[in-house]
Amino acid sequence: MSNQDHVTEELGSELHRRADALHGAPLTLDAVRGRARGIRRRRRVAAASSVAAAVALVAAVSTVLPGLDRADDLQPAPAPPSSGPGASVLYDGVVTLPGGDTVSVDVANADVSQFGVLTDGRLVVANQAERAVQVFAPDGSLAATYPVDLLLVTMSSTDELAAWTEGSRVQVLESGSTEPVQLAHMPRSAGTIPMVDAVTGDHCADGGCRAILSDGTTTTSEVTVDGVRELTTSEPLRVTDVSPDGGTWAVAFPSAEDEQYGCAGLYDPAAGQVTARSCDSWGLEFSPDGQHLLAGYYENNMASSVTMLDRDLEVVGDVSPSPQVVSRAAWADDTHVLAVLAGLEDNQWSLVRVPLDGGDPETVAGPVRGGNPEMLSEFLPSE
Repeated sequence: MSNQDHVTEELGSELHRRADALHGAPLTLDAVRGRARGIRRRRRVAAASSVAAAVALVAAVSTVLPGLDRADDLQPAPAPPSSGPGASVLYDGVVTLPGGDTVSVDVANADVSQFGVLTDGRLVVANQAERAVQVFAPDGSLAATYPVDLLLVTMSSTDELAAWTEGSRVQVLESGSTEPVQLAHMPRSAGTIPMVDAVTGDHCADGGCRAILSDGTTTTSEVTVDGVRELTTSEPLRVTDVSPDGGTWAVAFPSAEDEQYGCAGLYDPAAGQVTARSCDSWGLEFSPDGQHLLAGYYENNMASSVTMLDRDLEVVGDVSPSPQVVSRAAWADDTHVLAVLAGLEDNQWSLVRVPLDGGDPETVAGPVRGGNPEMLSEFLPSE
């Protein structure tokens, strides 16, 4: 058995195991252990900026790429039984779903800036090599290729929707629908392309979906099939995620002139008010049940640590693997985080699963030798 086959098999079997059935040997990195609530909350300066800064926002071709035509007769198959809330993981051309099933796709990690898995089993991939968004069927075959303005895919918190922009219009691919729905034309400021920070709703073809837009700094408006409307908030902010029930925004506040980083918070759009704020966290992402959040400062494609927070933005756990770094992190399920760890000196990579209850982290896959973490992530969690 090759090293690749071994790691793929190990990854699949480990992701299949439920949290209450995990009994593997813990990592030997004491600092990776989940912290208790009373952990000191100091700013971890991996010198970080947005994960989005690590995502290659590449200006793309304006037509469907030659030889990769859209499959107009595509009939999305039902999702595999094991797919569900939580991140899938791409490793060496194989995507491992949360329940352990695997799908082979003809993409390399180094070429993928982001990918998501719709609830109908299709994979939506931002492919830097093709400079386009590619949609793969549940069996891993290429179904369609779409041109983009920015090589950036935004998934809804429920994984029912995937959105990107093309021709200054948001394209929303809904689970179970063959082709993306085109939302209304977006106004463009000089030299800018509107960015989709969040997408919500259902029945997009009937006008039930909306995309929240920003100029890359602050949230500006929302767009539906019917048009664009300006958004007014109690203070400048940018949406980083939306809770699964749609009732709360995770947001980032602009930094002051004397600050390297801004603060993060939770915002109630119906009431028009901030409900929680933390200046020790950034880049908030809701857990599948919406009860916790994941945060981390990223720079040069990595972070020194990530933290798990409750709805009051109090720290309930963290992953701090010094001398290793965190290349990526995502929710495995409601109570566990998947963290991709890499060594800057030896380029050794591991995928670990960290519980919120303070228990020991479990090694899901690795260690394996890989590339430079400043350039890529050997294990790539889905959005």
